[in-house]
Amino acid sequence: MLFAEGPQAAGHLAQRAMERMRAEAVAPHPHNFTVWYAYCSGRYPDLTRAVDIIASNGLAFTEARCADLYHKFFAADDEIQAIQEIGVKLTEALAGVTGAVASAGSDVGNFGAALKVFQGQVDLSDTLDQLRGVIRAMTEQAQRVAVRNQFLQTQLSDSAQQLETMRRDLDTVRREAMTDALTDLANRKQFDQALREAAATAMEDGRPLCLLMIDIDFFKKFNDNHGHVVGDQVLKLVGRTLKDSVRGRDTAARFGGEEFAIIMPECTLDEALAFAEKTRATIANRRIVKRTSGAAIGNITLSVGVALYEPGESLGRFVQRADEALYMAKHEGRNQVRAHVDTEAAFV
Repeated sequence: MLFAEGPQAAGHLAQRAMERMRAEAVAPHPHNFTVWYAYCSGRYPDLTRAVDIIASNGLAFTEARCADLYHKFFAADDEIQAIQEIGVKLTEALAGVTGAVASAGSDVGNFGAALKVFQGQVDLSDTLDQLRGVIRAMTEQAQRVAVRNQFLQTQLSDSAQQLETMRRDLDTVRREAMTDALTDLANRKQFDQALREAAATAMEDGRPLCLLMIDIDFFKKFNDNHGHVVGDQVLKLVGRTLKDSVRGRDTAARFGGEEFAIIMPECTLDEALAFAEKTRATIANRRIVKRTSGAAIGNITLSVGVALYEPGESLGRFVQRADEALYMAKHEGRNQVRAHVDTEAAFV
């Protein structure tokens, strides 16, 4: 993320960002400040549009929504920074190994030259004491080389451990870059990638592919009545239920806000509808209580739209059709599952 404002302009933008965060009751931590500073700067049209849509719909800028905005528009900056930091560590580790190897090579070369000198001294030695002196010098030289080689072994061992640590760090960076922080489901970035791959595979092998779009009913009212902390717990519960329910080849993702999605390769429309209905019923039967008081809050219900991939259609249209089915489920009373074929009949 790059900004070109000077100190005075940057200070003005920072003040506007803080004022807007206070007005929206947004916690002014670094991630949220990044979002609102960028919004006030006007440098990110997509971010501006996303914030304005949330505001125009009368939705609160909860911690979850602000986190969505940050991860959608700025998580890549974190990923780049982490990769750069690991790259610096890798360069340092390689420099250490290169230096140790070069030093060891120099020692071996010096030892070879010393051996030639010792050979000449042996040829010229005519007393036992002289021969002992040559042997002692050779032993000392050999010990120095051995010590240097031991240092090289230690250096290589340490470097191997550093490289393994960096490999794990890269795996962590990649996982975090593709994961929604609140629900531990795939984030929008991973969803888009998984959908592209699933559609390409479906085109190649001709097997069915289904997409579920899922929305928590009346989530805004739930948040307003019980608070955003409880709302976050509801999002986590839905996310955990979806994660536990899907098959190994499926991808459950948080699409944004209170909306989720599931990509189901090698799944017919009937199978996807049955899965969606079972998941909806599982969530609806969960009784939600406040952890602090044990008081009953109520039940969560889901509306679900299902679409079967039509080979060759754009992925945007595929998602749109699942969204249309979701809209129909909402329109017909919520807490139900609808397939896109139902919406086509309804809108004729």
